[in-house]
Amino acid sequence: MLTKTSKKQAGCISLLLFAMLQFATEHAVAGAADIPSGISDVYSDIDMRVRLSAKSSAPACTAERCAENLTFDARVQSLGRYLRKAAAVLYPQHEKVITSFNFEVAEKREAGTASNNRGLVVVFRGIQDLQLSDDALGFVIAREMAHVIAGHHVTNTSTKLVISALASVLFPAVAIIGASSAAAQASTATSLITSAASTATSMVGSEVAMAKMKPTQLSQADEIAYTIMEKCEWDMRSAESVLTQGDVPQTPWMLDLQASQNYLLGVIEKEDAANLPLVEDAPTELAEISKTM
Repeated sequence: MLTKTSKKQAGCISLLLFAMLQFATEHAVAGAADIPSGISDVYSDIDMRVRLSAKSSAPACTAERCAENLTFDARVQSLGRYLRKAAAVLYPQHEKVITSFNFEVAEKREAGTASNNRGLVVVFRGIQDLQLSDDALGFVIAREMAHVIAGHHVTNTSTKLVISALASVLFPAVAIIGASSAAAQASTATSLITSAASTATSMVGSEVAMAKMKPTQLSQADEIAYTIMEKCEWDMRSAESVLTQGDVPQTPWMLDLQASQNYLLGVIEKEDAANLPLVEDAPTELAEISKTM
């Protein structure tokens, strides 16, 4: 049963968590410029590798499969280099990060991609099983490159660090506000509980903030990827049709891929509508007949 003190603490925590998330998401972009690039690079690299470590590894390959893997790895490298050249022309202001792009295939069972602020783009082995065309695979790689070009890793790092800092400052304050004389006697236990709550809130708060920013970041990545693909003059209709994958597990990454497929479809439909000839510019049999009357 909650005491008045614990209810007061819970209320304070809820209000502070809400305020923390609002502050972090609203000031993440502005605060990103204040974070030294070295810290941002290291943090995003660690974050990417932690997430990779949580993914299931792909099974060991047989002789035939190993040969297929090498072919796929070569495709990723080739497409990546081509996309890197196109991106350098389109976004000269980001030359430093674009020239540092490297492309690897991680032995992970599910389909997915990852990247870090240093320009490392990782394609999961599971994508190989999707049998994507070069157009579709190129778009998937370009979309991951776009997250780096748009500075999403820097923004995300800034948000997580802000939330972590706020949690470490605010939770001790909540503990002091809600502390009773009995609780004061158990200072060690109170300190441990506060520390655990601070860490948990930092993690939860970071995930909530990331989820809030994700739709905008995905939209920006799709736009940048499409621009890069157009520069490469690849067939986006082919990419859009192949990206539809209805017979694979609907993981968060696959749902993001579906959203990208919908984005491409929308762009293609707009282009088709813009290119439709006017009625008077499209001679019909009836128009030809009317001329002779």
